[in-house]
Formats: sequence, structure tokens, C-alpha cells
Amino acid sequence: MNRRIILPATLLSAAALALTGCAGSDSGGGKPPSDDELVATTKPASGPADSVNWMLSAEPATLDADVGASDVEDSVIANMCERLFQVQPDYSVKPHLAKSVTRPNPTTVVYALRDDVTFHDGSPLAADDVVWSMQRHAEPGADESDEYEGVKNVEKTGEYEVTVTLEQPDAQFDMRMAGDGGIVWNRAVIDRAGDSFGTPDSPDACSGPYQLKEWKAGTSITLEAAPNYWDKDRAVNTQSLTYTWGAAPAVVNAVNAGETDGTFLTDPSLVGPLESNDELSVSYGATTTSWQVFPSRGDGALGDARIRTALSLAMDRDGIVKAAFDGRAEPWKLPVGSGTWGYAPDAFQDAFDKVPDTPSSPSDADIDKAKDLVEQVGDPGPITLATSGSEIQNVMANGVRTAAAEIGLEVEIKTLSDAQYSELYGSEDARAKVDGMIGDWYLSKPDPLGMYDNAMPGGVNNYVGFDDPKYAQAFNAAAGEYDETKRANLTVKVQDIYLDNMLSIPLVMTPNTLVTSDKLSGAPVSMAYLTYPWAADLGSA
Repeated sequence: MNRRIILPATLLSAAALALTGCAGSDSGGGKPPSDDELVATTKPASGPADSVNWMLSAEPATLDADVGASDVEDSVIANMCERLFQVQPDYSVKPHLAKSVTRPNPTTVVYALRDDVTFHDGSPLAADDVVWSMQRHAEPGADESDEYEGVKNVEKTGEYEVTVTLEQPDAQFDMRMAGDGGIVWNRAVIDRAGDSFGTPDSPDACSGPYQLKEWKAGTSITLEAAPNYWDKDRAVNTQSLTYTWGAAPAVVNAVNAGETDGTFLTDPSLVGPLESNDELSVSYGATTTSWQVFPSRGDGALGDARIRTALSLAMDRDGIVKAAFDGRAEPWKLPVGSGTWGYAPDAFQDAFDKVPDTPSSPSDADIDKAKDLVEQVGDPGPITLATSGSEIQNVMANGVRTAAAEIGLEVEIKTLSDAQYSELYGSEDARAKVDGMIGDWYLSKPDPLGMYDNAMPGGVNNYVGFDDPKYAQAFNAAAGEYDETKRANLTVKVQDIYLDNMLSIPLVMTPNTLVTSDKLSGAPVSMAYLTYPWAADLGSA
């Protein structure tokens, strides 16, 4: 599943908000963590932690992943619910509720299930639960339905065996089953709860190391270690986990004052005052996220690929890093973060190094090339660029406006409410009122194809209506290749076509940031925390 991160209001200075360009001061600020500073996990815990308080950037809207889940919901669901496969902190993917997988042919996947799993209510988990859960995930309108678009049939073929028939070979399918589309639900609990499932009035329907103890709407969510968790070999260090939430200033202040024990920060520019606190530990991990400009429609001012490429050539990504993220980010060339390189990373790094038309800071030659592209197209008219009004998006939008002016284009920034902005990603009518939007996108699986499938013909996120048979052919070849080295090379070909058409304009990549009390350790730092039971690893330092 592709998702956007909920970003709270940030603490950027008034000077940053007033920028018309993105040039930042060289003095002060942070710097992006180097590759050797990016870690998958913190030092293993030395022992258990009785209770931990954790802060989120907002209250979860639901705990039903089929209704919807951003990073806020997933960081809770990940500790309660389990999947057929599991993404590890290092982004490797391993069988979990499925103990093994076989493929009699390229379009048939047979999952042998564990026979010792029980749900939190004590009932056993078997093939019927998996089939029902998959069918629920696949229902039209369900948040995980896109993970099942290529599934022809799901059937029980044994008490602990499920067979999935695919429309065509799909090397990503096991990875899909490590995301929310692979959660196995307790049907009896959901049937009893009805429409209240996922709300504060309903129990969870899961089998993971934590169960829902209490959800005080508007105040807190408390999970407790499941007393009869089936996996006796799995250490569960934190015994009680209470989530609270607040806007960015509240999160930073609470962590800094020791009023909460930790948080995953969605905005690394907030780290400054926390790094200087000797009672806190700050760690950085790889991310699947990339900030970018998304064109919203094919008939708008960003509808021509040459205009999008011209803007990319003129962007001062270094300036955005300094102004929007206080230096704690990296100019980026791709619509996916390096955390998606879960296999054959050297092949992806080599391809990244060769990506054209995405300078960190534009040269005179870049500007000249951009102007030539604009001249070829002619004036497309004012480009209406939507933001949610967050300070980070405002700074980025100003950077786009400055780049546009440099090459003879005009950008008008349209600030929307959070609700209006969110609607852009699901409503063609809403997108028709703008030409593009500033946003970030993360993947729940470590494979770039999870982003590039958005540009396939007919895809719900193919906003510009891109339809290139060569792209579809390249994508299908990559998606159907089970050899990882070959798949990486084929994926790079897909990536090349995507960027040749600049189907979105990459801007920056921000690291995943974990801040905890120095009395705690063990939690993963990578974005695997969105689907991995991270609280079980978190314990005393």
C-alpha cells in the first residue's frame, strides 16, 4: 500500500516561512545523516520495561486497516496485528503467520500456515481466517484493495493451507502480504463488532504480542502485552504501552521534558533541541519516503512532461533541505526513498547516481535546458500548486515558485485545509481545481515497484492519465521476475521511463527519526516500525 504521512504543524522559523526562495544559511542547523549513521535498529534491550508512554502526531482515526491507515494508525496496529509475512527492521521480508510458501507455477502461490497461532480471545487461527481476511482486504473501496488487483482467486486448500491464484506473475506478492494487506483478522470479533470495529468501542481482532486494553477517545490508547501470546520464543519487553498525541510543539516539548518516553518524528527539522538533551537518544534510519510535486491532472498546467522536467531542472533541492528541514534531509532524485532498496541495493544505488535532470542545485546549463523545454511547450498558464498549509509544504511550494519564475513560469500557491488537501488524493473533482500538490509518499514494502505501479494505465493514483505500452511492458516484466538481481535491473528500466516523463518531481528524502529516553533501547529505527511489532523489542537500555 502506498501512503502519505500525516505531518503536524512544525516549528520552522518565521524567516523560513517568509522565504520566496529556498536558500538557507550555512551557519547552524543540522546535516543529513551519512550512510553509516543510518541504522536499522537501536542496541538490543538489556531487559524489560514495565510501562512506556509514546507520542503520536495525531489521534488514530481508526484501528481497522481496511478503513484506512496512515503512519499514525499503523504505528499502533503494528504492535497488535500480525501478517502472513513480516518486514524486519533491516527491510528483509520473512514468513510469519505463513511458515512457508511454494509456487507450483508462476501464477500460483501456496501458503502453508503455522498451526499454533491463536487470536487474543484464544480462538485458533486457521485457513478460513486467512481466506476471509484476504477477501475483506480485497473488497472494492477497502484501503488495501490495491494489493489484490492482480488476484484471480483465494481458496482454502487445507486446514492450514491457502492457495492464491494470480492473474499474472507477481514477485511482490509476498511483500504485499507483509503489509496491512497481509493482516489476518479474527472474523468472529469483527462480525460481533459490526460497524463499530476499529473504533474506541471495539476490541481488536488480532493475534500479535499486544492487545488493546483501552482507547479513551481524544485522550489516549493503551496496549498491554497479550497474556497468552502464541509465540513463546518471542520476547515482549514492554509490558504496557500508552499512546498520546499532539501537534509538533507538544510532541517535542513532552519528549524534551521527559513527560513521554519516545516518538517517531515525521519531521527531522524538529530534532535540534532534542539532540542536545543528554537524557535522550536520537537515531536515524532508512526510509521509503520521498517528498515530491505530484501533477494532479493530465490537462492542467503540469500536464506536459517537458514542463515537469523543466521545473525539476530548476529546483534548488539543497535550499529546500536547509530551509524546510534545517539541513537534516537529502536532495533526492527519485520518487522513492532508499529504504525501498530491500534487494540488490548496489544496482539501485548505481542507477540513482546516474539519474539526470534532478540537480541538487541547478547549474547555468540546467537553467538553460529548462528554458528551452518551456519554449518548446509555450506558456502553460499559471500553475496552481496545492499545499495543506504545513510550514514544510509552504517552504517547498515557495521553492517551486522561485524555480518556476527563473525559467519563465508562474506558480500560484493554494493553501487548503487538511480535509481539502486529503481529498486531492481520492477525488478527481478535487484535483481538477489545481495543477499539482506538494506531498510525501511512503511504501509499506521495500520494493520501488510499489511506487511505480501508480503510473500503470487505469491506476487510481495515475493522476495524469499516463498510458505508455512500453512502461506497462517494462513494469510487468519486472513484477513477474522472481530473481532479485534481474528484477532490480528490470525495475531500473521502469524507473528510467518514469523519470523520462517526470511523472512526479522528486525533491528531498528525509530519514526516519527515532527519539527515546536514554533509559530505553531496542526499537527499530527504519520505517519497518509501521508493520513490525516494535514495542516488543523496546526495553530497558
